[in-house]
Amino acid sequence: MRELLIGDRTFRALESALSGISPSLLAKRLTALMDDGLVGRNDAPPRSKSVEYHLTDAGRSLEPVIIDLIRWGTRWMLGGPGDDLVDPRWAPLALRALLEDQPAGRGRVHLDVDGIEVTVSASNGRRRVTPGHHGLPDATVAAPLPALLAMAAGAVTLQRSTVAVSGDAAVADELLCAPVAGDRDGR
Repeated sequence: MRELLIGDRTFRALESALSGISPSLLAKRLTALMDDGLVGRNDAPPRSKSVEYHLTDAGRSLEPVIIDLIRWGTRWMLGGPGDDLVDPRWAPLALRALLEDQPAGRGRVHLDVDGIEVTVSASNGRRRVTPGHHGLPDATVAAPLPALLAMAAGAVTLQRSTVAVSGDAAVADELLCAPVAGDRDGR
């Protein structure tokens, strides 16, 4: 479900993203999800390389649950990924879970997460995360996903991170970082 929240996927793309899953198990799970009305597929001929799977409206309605699971898992993000797979395509969804709707001033930051473009913006006092680059940024940040997740989860500050920032670092700090526990000034 997480992979399909990111976007439509072919069988091979799903198999590649779901490390360790056998083709037969993936086929069974996709069939069950389609039978339950959560996943659909395009009308390419069966077993064609152009078959793509997508979430139905019912499947997309599970997005808040998956966002809550990502938030719940934040405690394990703080130690870094270790040997776990980290896919930069997860950036928009993971950053939405950690940053979206959190209080912030105003501004816009373009992110380059290992080739994946994301925009974090704030207006009306709330942050928004969208895939792609939109509008003129106040700052641009290039970083691997684990570094951004550590900042968004409050494990490190922008100043203590290894991210590359161009433009207004104060806007990047405000939009990308959660307060770090134990810091006197909240950053």
